[in-house]
Amino acid sequence: MDLSKTLLYAGLDKEEMRELLPEALRENGRFLRIYSIFASGVFIACLAASLIAGGQLNVNKPIYMIMIVLNVLIYMGVKTVMRKRPSLSTPLSVAFILGMYGYSFAVSLIHTGMQGTAAVAILVVMPCIFIYRPIYMVSLTVLMGSLYCFISAQIKSHDIAMLDLWNTLFFGMIAVLLSIYQMQVRFREMQKKRQNRILSETDLSTGVKNRNCYENNQDYYAKICAQSVTCVYVDVNGLHELNDQEGHESGDIMLKAVGSAMAERFGKENVYRIGGDEFVAFCPDAAVEKTRASISSMISELTGKGYSVSVGAYLEEKSRLDIKVLVREAEKCMYKEKRQYYEQFSHDRRQRRNAAANMSSGA
Repeated sequence: MDLSKTLLYAGLDKEEMRELLPEALRENGRFLRIYSIFASGVFIACLAASLIAGGQLNVNKPIYMIMIVLNVLIYMGVKTVMRKRPSLSTPLSVAFILGMYGYSFAVSLIHTGMQGTAAVAILVVMPCIFIYRPIYMVSLTVLMGSLYCFISAQIKSHDIAMLDLWNTLFFGMIAVLLSIYQMQVRFREMQKKRQNRILSETDLSTGVKNRNCYENNQDYYAKICAQSVTCVYVDVNGLHELNDQEGHESGDIMLKAVGSAMAERFGKENVYRIGGDEFVAFCPDAAVEKTRASISSMISELTGKGYSVSVGAYLEEKSRLDIKVLVREAEKCMYKEKRQYYEQFSHDRRQRRNAAANMSSGA
């Protein structure tokens, strides 16, 4: 087993890890919302118990209150900003982890005559509750375990400090091994889910997204755009004729070329094959000039390969945006161009037929 690969990428390749990290961030945000609610409830219950029982538990009240406030703030942060900025799950989850470690250290500082049971429990649990590269969780476990042993040695009696040291070493090793194993398992599960999702959302002939994904993602662009969304509607000219004359393999090659040309200019994540010879691309907040240049470049590339497409584009402002209407308007623009193409095609075909007839007559 490659230890560096295991620690850095949970046994995956570097590229595989890079592709999974955005999903890991979203998962961490979901976990954090659950954990912060649960932790708030636990500390509220602890605070209530300390108020009722009194005695030694009274000294823990400020710690419980601080932890309640911290977890409520973390939950509010997750609810308000996580949807737009999933990357914020990292600092928020780090704040949660450090808060839990801080709680266990504070309890240990207050109750110097007792072993650090809470600290050992936190040491084992924390590395396994979020999804990060194993090296991060191993480093955090070693750092916090070392810090706890240092604090224990400074404030507790020698016998208790030695017990804390032994427990920290023993359970810390378990935490390290568990975190490495858990991260490998969880990243592998994410990878399988991602592969299954890609297969269910991808048009296998062209490599772009399929009709099913198009139906599911329509509301997505209205949410993420700041000002407007442009729909580019593309219909492939002559697909049926090419299939009849040269076979379906040639038609598939043409469709793949169209999908590739669109993905290169509008982003693979924004291009959908919605019919046999129809494609749609969405361009959130794209400048009109840039969209026109992309369309012109795409047509030129496909023409150079001997293919023809009819293209319609329509832009709508966010305040009036209805994705279905947007697509319908772009489709109308496309059909207008397609009619012109077939009128010209029919005209050229009549000219060739008349020329052939004149040649026969002359002969």
